[in-house]
Amino acid sequence: MRLLVACALARAAALRPLSTQAPPGLRRALLRTLSLAPLVLAQTATAAGAPEKLKKGYDGIESLLKNWDKETYKQCGLSGQVALANECDRDATKVPAALGLKYTDSPLFKVEKLFKEALSPDVDIDAWTLATDEFIQHSTSAQEYAYTASFGEYNPSGGKDQVAKYMALSYDELMLARDALRSILKQMNVL
Repeated sequence: MRLLVACALARAAALRPLSTQAPPGLRRALLRTLSLAPLVLAQTATAAGAPEKLKKGYDGIESLLKNWDKETYKQCGLSGQVALANECDRDATKVPAALGLKYTDSPLFKVEKLFKEALSPDVDIDAWTLATDEFIQHSTSAQEYAYTASFGEYNPSGGKDQVAKYMALSYDELMLARDALRSILKQMNVL
């Protein structure tokens, strides 16, 4: 609020014609204030949206974990046929999509930047750093396992069993990433 009042006063001062005797430093300071004010206001608005994006990303990860089999199995067999789970193809692209690594409009896109924007002075910095590091570590591992699973069938000594193995590892890492993100959201009093 103080920033808005300062901006309004600065704009009002700018509307008054400066005398030709005004020192150049005053004019420079006034122009600097006017040019930086929109940046500060934009940064404040972005920081306010970070907790909502993190919560939405958490909900997306939670939804993927709850519906893991439904989301990660592709259509298998012909209609009316019975197929075993290990005969079906898996869709590993759901994991990077949930982690914000596939689309730029994903809530967790550039999550490290969101963490910096959401950090507030009343948060325990050690717990915050631990939780954010854990999220980055486990989300990276989950994405790497999913990526490996997407090519597991085509590798030498690969097959659908290797795909299933790496998808299970990706699931485990995604659960740990979700837990770390939950810890972050609790520190922010969002959960």
